[in-house]
Amino acid sequence: MKKNLDTLLAWALFLMGVAFFPAAYLHRFPQFIGLWTSASATAVISVALMNAVRARRRNDRFLRWSTVLATLITTALCLRLLYDFPGNVLHQPVSLTVAVLVLIELLFAVAG
Repeated sequence: MKKNLDTLLAWALFLMGVAFFPAAYLHRFPQFIGLWTSASATAVISVALMNAVRARRRNDRFLRWSTVLATLITTALCLRLLYDFPGNVLHQPVSLTVAVLVLIELLFAVAG
């Protein structure tokens, strides 16, 4: 059950990263924020795929800890993006959802 939930959340994170990517161009953020958004989306997509593989390969310790490190960096990047966001963050449900999913995947990765 835990493995299936972990895999499902990893793929949900992947889909949210794909939805998050065009946000820099659709909302016409300032160039600095657009760069942060694109970098965050790329990191989210990469981490989501790493977490999907990690959920299937439970005994690979190197993959687990490299996924923990990558997910930790991506979590910091997403939280930084939310901190720098000009305006009310509650009006950006994709950003909040991505940040929450990355945090949950970090907990799954650390728990093993």
